[in-house]
Amino acid sequence: MDKYQVKILDIKEEYKNVFTYTLEKPDELMWDEGSSFHLALPGYDTGSEINKKLVHHLSINTLTDEGNIRFTTKIPIRKSVFKKALSNLNVGDEVTIFKIKSHMALRREDKPIVLLSQGLAMSTMRPLIKKFEIDNSNIPELISINVNKKDNHLYEKDFECVDGSCFVKYWLESRNEYLEKLVEIAKEKSDAYFYVVGSEIFVLDSLYTLRENGIANEQIIIDKDLEKRDIVFETLANYNMII
Repeated sequence: MDKYQVKILDIKEEYKNVFTYTLEKPDELMWDEGSSFHLALPGYDTGSEINKKLVHHLSINTLTDEGNIRFTTKIPIRKSVFKKALSNLNVGDEVTIFKIKSHMALRREDKPIVLLSQGLAMSTMRPLIKKFEIDNSNIPELISINVNKKDNHLYEKDFECVDGSCFVKYWLESRNEYLEKLVEIAKEKSDAYFYVVGSEIFVLDSLYTLRENGIANEQIIIDKDLEKRDIVFETLANYNMII
């Protein structure tokens, strides 16, 4: 397993308690859009065993070509051990990254793609949209639906230049608005691939709604490996959506 020790280049507060960290990119490191990685903070390997409380799984919200590694995360007032340690780091400090992989790369099969995300999960969707901006071959349409509070729209300016004729974005503020739009899109784009990222309840509610409206499991992409994906769909079999 390759590990990379990299410096923090920038820390930016997006809005209250939400921060984007920019890390340097090793020259040889490449990744696909929609990738995630493990971030280990200083001290994680000083004992006889790895301190898992100082390691966290996060989405990379940049593409390789952008020349850096960025992630966005919430650092609340009541912090976990990891978030407390992260909040104490500064520009110039070093962290370790490893286990970089993607379950979310764009499917180029001449079918629409619908991105469904909640809050900070837009972090996973940003590189998919940017990749589509660079190369939309064999993707007739990309639709992004994000549910979040008003004025808390991550990366909104990043998408202003994406071709509006084949890229449609919705910023919704309530769960009811989201579910209504999801039913509408599922019926209109019945052959599409649906990428879903968010809290456990958001994912299950979204999958339940998609399934109820004729979308097959094979059309649904979640940020899990095959084994964990199977567990999610097994859970869905006995799931009653929370209204």
